[in-house]
Amino acid sequence: METTIIWILTFGLGEESGWRGFLLPELCKKFSIKNSALIVAAIWLFWHLPAFWFNENYMNMGLGIIGWGISLTFGSIFLAWLCQGSEFSVIPVLIWHGGFDLLTASDQAAQVMAMVCSVFVIIQGVYISRKLPSR
Repeated sequence: METTIIWILTFGLGEESGWRGFLLPELCKKFSIKNSALIVAAIWLFWHLPAFWFNENYMNMGLGIIGWGISLTFGSIFLAWLCQGSEFSVIPVLIWHGGFDLLTASDQAAQVMAMVCSVFVIIQGVYISRKLPSR
């Protein structure tokens, strides 16, 4: 339980207070929720780049980086939808993000778990992206 709380507070709150707590609502003032989520995804991708020089999971991804990028992009759409549905409260998003990272990126996570979770994120993201207006 303590580990889950730490992941939620670091990866959930640490990232989501910026991505969905600040950046997404600001972008939504000018763009649709879908386009805002895609902009956040692009920035989020670049934000993770330094990890490819020090994090073994990232360094060993190989061509899996393509799936990771796709998952991150559709994850951004899913999280934007979740955030918008909670009237831009970051709480559901930070809990989801912390839990996802706990399942997929912790030392106890198996590679298969990361792939399965990412596939579910992509499926949810594709479904939601079809429902969200582009304008």
